[in-house]
Amino acid sequence: MQQINSNPTLSNKFTALILASLKGFSQVILVDNAFSGFLILLGITLHFPFLGLMAFLCSLVGTLTAQYCGGDRSLIDAGIYSFNSVLSGMAVILFLTGGNRWLIALISAAIAALSMAILTKWIANWGIPILTIPFVFITWIGLLVTYRSDALHMDPDFVISSPARWNLETEGTPTLIVGLIKGIGEVFIIDSLLTGSLILVGLFLAGWRFGIYAIIGTFVSWIAAYFMGVDPQSLNLGLYNYNAVLTIIAVSLVFDNKPDKTPLTGIIAATLTVPVTAGLEFLLNPLGLPALTFPFIVCTWLFIAARKFFPKI
Repeated sequence: MQQINSNPTLSNKFTALILASLKGFSQVILVDNAFSGFLILLGITLHFPFLGLMAFLCSLVGTLTAQYCGGDRSLIDAGIYSFNSVLSGMAVILFLTGGNRWLIALISAAIAALSMAILTKWIANWGIPILTIPFVFITWIGLLVTYRSDALHMDPDFVISSPARWNLETEGTPTLIVGLIKGIGEVFIIDSLLTGSLILVGLFLAGWRFGIYAIIGTFVSWIAAYFMGVDPQSLNLGLYNYNAVLTIIAVSLVFDNKPDKTPLTGIIAATLTVPVTAGLEFLLNPLGLPALTFPFIVCTWLFIAARKFFPKI
């Protein structure tokens, strides 16, 4: 009787690596879908080809690092270990200047995956999702290092919270549709209508609820920011929307336990990201640091904790 070889072939391993790396892009928006990840990668590449290439390489590095460190196979295949690698690598390319930033981006991607592997085994046992914590702290530390290093330099033309750009223009006309779509693109630190549109299509492909909730999240956060008196430039860039997109998806779809109540709680959580973002920007401005996705983390953790302490709500 012929014995069937159960070991995966080199071709199967390569396919699994590519799919897991593409899912690293989709997991940024809390979606487990390789085709959605491909659309996101396409949007990034069309906006900035070098950034798209580096983002994909960073996702590969994150996936391979998790495999080498003995990460959970199912989490590797789902792209859980690589989405922070994607964001960390992209932040290096966008926030820093210099010819060696590609190498720093790959190193940051590996550190993000390693951090994710460690935190998953440590904090996840408490029932707390890791979310984008590795990306936020790796990026913040990297930007702070630029003030004490001659090898790394921050790009003042990109980092909104850089001291060189404290005085934003307050004139202009805020446009709702532009802010909504760019707000989705800003999840990946990109100011592009095309990229935002492709990300939104990717969300709908993963499930119509993901797309609808993303639109609702951007809408309520834009309205909240508008009535708070946020400057038109920030409104049109979507800087007060992207955390709301992630938060409403997390609270209403991914970490929900009462589906009949989560639409309302998700909307409240998405709206809350606006004052949280404003407060964090005020605190971080003196350090020249952007808020990134930290408002998303704070609001999502807050509502997950609230469900544990107030299960009837």
